[in-house]
Amino acid sequence: MSETLLRSKKFIVGLAIVIAIAMIGIIGPYLTRDPLKENWNAVAQPPDSDYLLGTTVLGEDVLAQLCTGIRNSLEVGVLAGGLGTLIAVLFGALGAYKGGWADEISSFVTNVMIVFPMIPLLLIVSELTQQRSLMLVGLLIALFYWPWAARSIRSQVLSLREREFVDLARLSGMRDATTVVTEVLPNMLAYIIMVFILLAGGGMLAEAGISMLGVGPSNSVTLGQMLFHAMNETITPYWWGVWWWFIPPGIVLTFFLSAVFVMHAGMNELFNPRLRRE
Repeated sequence: MSETLLRSKKFIVGLAIVIAIAMIGIIGPYLTRDPLKENWNAVAQPPDSDYLLGTTVLGEDVLAQLCTGIRNSLEVGVLAGGLGTLIAVLFGALGAYKGGWADEISSFVTNVMIVFPMIPLLLIVSELTQQRSLMLVGLLIALFYWPWAARSIRSQVLSLREREFVDLARLSGMRDATTVVTEVLPNMLAYIIMVFILLAGGGMLAEAGISMLGVGPSNSVTLGQMLFHAMNETITPYWWGVWWWFIPPGIVLTFFLSAVFVMHAGMNELFNPRLRRE
């Protein structure tokens, strides 16, 4: 599969951007200042040689916050993407393969979750939890963002379970759960990776959304928290007076999410039979 992906220029470009941003988040915090250390001698200072991206209204280094924010937002996104993909596989694959009451129950739960408004639910649950860690926010996002992925995986499994290699597994006496794990899921691994990529990107975007509304992770620097504080704690009449505070996280989010969708488009062109024929 790796050799196939390397043939896609879209996937390579998107992956390169994602890796570059991830490396900033992984290495950057070790090379910059404490992101929450205040310097009252450099309050709301524009970018200069000492502070490459300027400072906040409390004198905090924006570059340090950006590097730490990328790391923490990625942590939320990966956690939400991983858990969301696991839930989607459980509800979308096992029920669809088993059929009958198992498929009906999993489809019912999925359909119920789909009609729930996700952002309002996230806001309510986040507001009820006074101290919100990065892990808790990632878990909450995963619990509400998986239904569309489960429906997509279900349709793939319904097609694969009629294939000859699955029939051979049944005739050999293999258990249903074992057949799904060893025969069905490996044949849709590329699709599951696509689901994870989209859920991870969506998780980062969801974290930024709820953080900008004031109910994001507590006492943690994320890209969404940077945007929230930049718009609500300015000392100038207009929040764009400290443009160096909110433009960097906005640019990072835009580039990262665009790269995620470019990667998805490249993978879809390679593994979608209809698009591949075109």
